[in-house]
Amino acid sequence: MKHQHHERHGHHESGQVAADHKIQYEYPRKVKFCPLCGGDLELRIVAPDHKENKVCRKCGFIYFLGPKLVAGCIIADGDRTLLLRRGIEPARGKWTYPGGFVDLGETPERCAVRETHEEVGMTVRDPALLGIYADRGEPAPIIVVTYVARPGAETPIVTPEATEVRYFAVDEIPWDALAFDTTIQAMEAWTRSIGKAR
Repeated sequence: MKHQHHERHGHHESGQVAADHKIQYEYPRKVKFCPLCGGDLELRIVAPDHKENKVCRKCGFIYFLGPKLVAGCIIADGDRTLLLRRGIEPARGKWTYPGGFVDLGETPERCAVRETHEEVGMTVRDPALLGIYADRGEPAPIIVVTYVARPGAETPIVTPEATEVRYFAVDEIPWDALAFDTTIQAMEAWTRSIGKAR
């Protein structure tokens, strides 16, 4: 009998899964079941803040909705910065700096350094906190902690997440093609910090 390869919703027989970011962005608003016992969640007013939250009908677990934490790294070489063209959704084909979701047990700084290495193959040096940003739209599903670091010794590489990688001088930054509102805010803060605000 011929072996059949099944692929469904990003799942492969090998057990490997690719994230569907359209679905990921529906979390946590569309969560329906308790992560502890599997019971149904219902909206209730929760004391002492009297805010509406999802509460498990079976065990009483309160599912407090909050943004996910992302960390990223602006790689600065004088007045030039390394940007990558996103190879994945959301904002595929737009420009940003390396970054990704902070893992449980990981500090934002370690995440920014790790994501930079994973996405462009560079181990950055001397990361310093630039700022913390949220999309100015409501509600903001993501909070981004952004660092500025010096480039590592490695030549940046392209990866599935970064289909093009290049340095931009401040006057070359593709402002209209930046991926996210948080990218724009961080790049504006960085250009101000080096005295070259746009």
